[in-house]
Amino acid sequence: MRLRQVALASRQLDEVAAALAAVFGLKVAYNDPHIHHYGLRNAVLSAGTGSLEIVEPVRADASAGRFIDRRGGDAGYMVILQAADAEAERARVTGLGVRVVDDLDSRDYRASHFHPADFGGVLTSIDQQRSAPDYLEPYGDWMPAGPDWRDARTADVLDLAAVTILSADAPALAARWATLLGTPPSAADPLVLPLKHGEIRCEPAAAGAPTLVAAITLKVADPAEIRRRALAAGVVGSDGAIRIGGVRFDISG
Repeated sequence: MRLRQVALASRQLDEVAAALAAVFGLKVAYNDPHIHHYGLRNAVLSAGTGSLEIVEPVRADASAGRFIDRRGGDAGYMVILQAADAEAERARVTGLGVRVVDDLDSRDYRASHFHPADFGGVLTSIDQQRSAPDYLEPYGDWMPAGPDWRDARTADVLDLAAVTILSADAPALAARWATLLGTPPSAADPLVLPLKHGEIRCEPAAAGAPTLVAAITLKVADPAEIRRRALAAGVVGSDGAIRIGGVRFDISG
């Protein structure tokens, strides 16, 4: 499988998108008109070979709005993985007792969203782009980012490298995800699940802390320049971490 997209939930979509543009030079590639079905509006930004999505609730009954309220503000919302055969992955994952909360099935695209309570506490989707025969092709079609996502790429961000999930029981979470994804953990670090492209990283949290998407790692062309921009934008905390949209952004060169 491949880490293809990570979504943030915010009541200030435009401000989060502007911060990502100021720090990382990211551009909005697509606004999905169909997402209104979920009571949301969104913006999808190209991030190298992957995408970042921001969703904002526009209806009082939107599940993302309840999620933001539970988290007390902006937060990481969803992990989207790309697979060679989403139907086979769906059958395997549901066979492990995981519930499906939404299904998308079209000529070119197949996706299953899995219940966060069954997926280690994180809303997760396993998708297939049927019009892209090789799911590992770096710049293949990707419906959630729209038809022009390749044109929205910038030289600043090279890749969506990893997503980090915070958990009070990180070893158990890593083991659960390893089972669900059929991916053994790294021999060097059992809290890291290396995918065919990208990584899932589990990070220990204090006892009783909720499980959540804590960080996104972007591979960038010039880490020093990204940090300079982050300081100028005022999104670097006292701990030195870059935080936008309720998520820590780690950078690698």
